[in-house]
Amino acid sequence: MRLLSSKNRHLVGIDICATSVKLVDIRRQQGIFHLKSYGVEGLLPGTVVDKLIVDTEAVGDAIARLTKRCQTTSGNGATAVTGSAVITKIIDMDRGLSDIEREAQIRLDADQYIPYPLEEVNLDFEVLGPSLVDNNLVQVLLAASRSENVDQRVDALTFGGLKT
Repeated sequence: MRLLSSKNRHLVGIDICATSVKLVDIRRQQGIFHLKSYGVEGLLPGTVVDKLIVDTEAVGDAIARLTKRCQTTSGNGATAVTGSAVITKIIDMDRGLSDIEREAQIRLDADQYIPYPLEEVNLDFEVLGPSLVDNNLVQVLLAASRSENVDQRVDALTFGGLKT
């Protein structure tokens, strides 16, 4: 898990849904994960609608209240864009490509996988392993979301005093 790497970078997990914001503070100590604190803060109706954050400042305020109540010491937060706001696709690509070449190829072929203009999308990929159809290929997980979905969450965490 890159988020909880051996560098002991301390992150607070934030889940934003239509009715609440949830916080979990998990720390890795000597290879074992420990739950230090968790909490839930309710949101007013209409703050988040269909997984879109309508009132970023209200969500940020809820995050700030949670971090204070849970006594988190990290200023770093992690959150996710989920559900229908994310497009995922497993594609086969040449095994010999570097990550830079793989990214360039994905960007060239993006219109096959993503129904939005590339400049409106945040995308990432991860090599999963060997392809099931050809030994010269690897399976690559492509994940994309409209930039507004990502930006809303980054802004909410920023208002809440966390760095994403």
